[in-house]
Amino acid sequence: MYQKRLASIRSAMIKKCVSAVIIPTTDPHQSEYITDYWKCREWLTGFKGSAGIAIITQNHAGLWTDSRYFIQAENELIPPFVLHKQKTKAPEYIDWLFKNLKFSDSIGFNGDLFSAFEIETLTKKFQLKQIKMVDTEDIFETLWKDRPQIPFNEVFDHNVSFAGKTRINKIEELKIQLKNIGASNLLVTKLDDIAWLLNMRGNDIMYNPVAASYFMIAQNQLMLFIDIKKIPESLSNSLEKDKIIILPYNEINQNIKKLKEYSRIIIDKKTTNISLVNAIPIACEIIDKTNIVTKLKAIKNTTEISNFKNAQVRDGLALCNFLFWLEQNYDKETITEISAAKKLEQFRSVQENFMGLSFNSISAFGANAALPHYAPNETTNKVIDDSSLYLIDSGGQYLDGTTDITRTVALGNPSNEQIEDYTLVLKGHIKLATAIFPKGTKGYQLDTLAREALWKKGKDYGHGTGHGIGFFLNVHEGPQGFSTEANGPAQNAIELGMLITNEPGFYLENEYGIRIESILLCIENKTTKFGEFLTFETISYCPLDSKLINKELLTNEEINWINEYHKKNCDILLPFTSSELGKWIQEKTKPL
Repeated sequence: MYQKRLASIRSAMIKKCVSAVIIPTTDPHQSEYITDYWKCREWLTGFKGSAGIAIITQNHAGLWTDSRYFIQAENELIPPFVLHKQKTKAPEYIDWLFKNLKFSDSIGFNGDLFSAFEIETLTKKFQLKQIKMVDTEDIFETLWKDRPQIPFNEVFDHNVSFAGKTRINKIEELKIQLKNIGASNLLVTKLDDIAWLLNMRGNDIMYNPVAASYFMIAQNQLMLFIDIKKIPESLSNSLEKDKIIILPYNEINQNIKKLKEYSRIIIDKKTTNISLVNAIPIACEIIDKTNIVTKLKAIKNTTEISNFKNAQVRDGLALCNFLFWLEQNYDKETITEISAAKKLEQFRSVQENFMGLSFNSISAFGANAALPHYAPNETTNKVIDDSSLYLIDSGGQYLDGTTDITRTVALGNPSNEQIEDYTLVLKGHIKLATAIFPKGTKGYQLDTLAREALWKKGKDYGHGTGHGIGFFLNVHEGPQGFSTEANGPAQNAIELGMLITNEPGFYLENEYGIRIESILLCIENKTTKFGEFLTFETISYCPLDSKLINKELLTNEEINWINEYHKKNCDILLPFTSSELGKWIQEKTKPL
């Protein structure tokens, strides 16, 4: 079956006169999570990971992905696809194409799925060999016979009591910034940006409460491009009252072409697909910058912060209920990674304002936990017992916030090695949580703090240390992030009012994995003659596993932080618990 699919792609390449095609993992909005309709790379290669790029030539089929998915890709890729490991000594896909393609060859791509920045980068790279980038559009449209349908789900209003500001308030703020920049036009393509700006949520993408849409300010008009049938009458009337014109989703290109000559339009070339950018009239001036909405969305208002904290409390209760249940029952009944994840979802589902999960839970026992982005399936599903560590990385969507939290626990007696590794990860978690830094400090500058204790032991982990998180929106949100790489989200400053995860880890292949994750809120610390200083408040609530902590490896300051964090857990959670769960929380939060 997969061989036939590959053969059909190669036949299409001949008809399109291209020597190679690049198949990414995204949609026309550069989304991280995508609907089944856009999972072309998975349909072709068999690899189900959420990140990866397939390259097809007439004599090679390759899949490039990062270290989170090396083991998964090796297990899932269908021959003749070959795994190319990103950020290793192996060449990246761009370098591989440059080396293996001949002078004046052509590379096919779907212009709806590549950002303008990506295509400009590729074009510049291949100039030396005069290799051309050719927009072949969607070649899967005819080849994928049983392709899933594009979702049709109704959108709904996100009440201002949760959002803190009306859509008109937000749009007025946006217009002020446009005026300051000297532009009258703006194109917003990211689905979470649009959802936040218009206080509108949807169900088009699993785990992400967004709807396929575009938003544009042009010629003093506010235009929302969306399948009109998705909008209920009440919301349609509200949008109309706010002077937002609703237009069909597929009319975005032709409306961009209608921009007045010499207009100045703001776009983000890193998140706007090349097809839309090519539709902008040549006489217009493009102002390329991180979308203004992205930045406005990242700085949470006081109402959002208050609501967000409330959501973390209820989510923490759900996780505590789950871990208490797991401890009480793992040796009385068969509990697997899958059944455990379902049980946790049940505990979340009874919480107020629950709207679903924020991502597919990483419920991983033993060796499976050594895969940072593992998700259990019927083939890999392990029984959870006391022979190793159990890692649960999960989150929920609530009307008043999004959650993402990871705890690693030992149901039995952990080894000295496991205790040491957990304690090293915890030291990094605390170092980042307690950081005090001058305003303007960037994510990559802070990331080192989380790794220092591991590095001293010659250990490390292969993923970023943290990501921004949305407000009843995407669990991964920019522009902020923690990473060793001085590009991408980590190149941006961490600012007052931003939310970001703190999730260092350690993974011993074929043995176990450890990760500790909580959400941080950036708050004020002090202002001195040297400037303004910021710090973090940890706002996720669930005790750490003291059984895995070696107190001898901790400083007095680290011990005090753990004790204070546990006391805060007790103070916040106990009023909402049953007597049995309350006793469990009190036991788990005893001072070290």
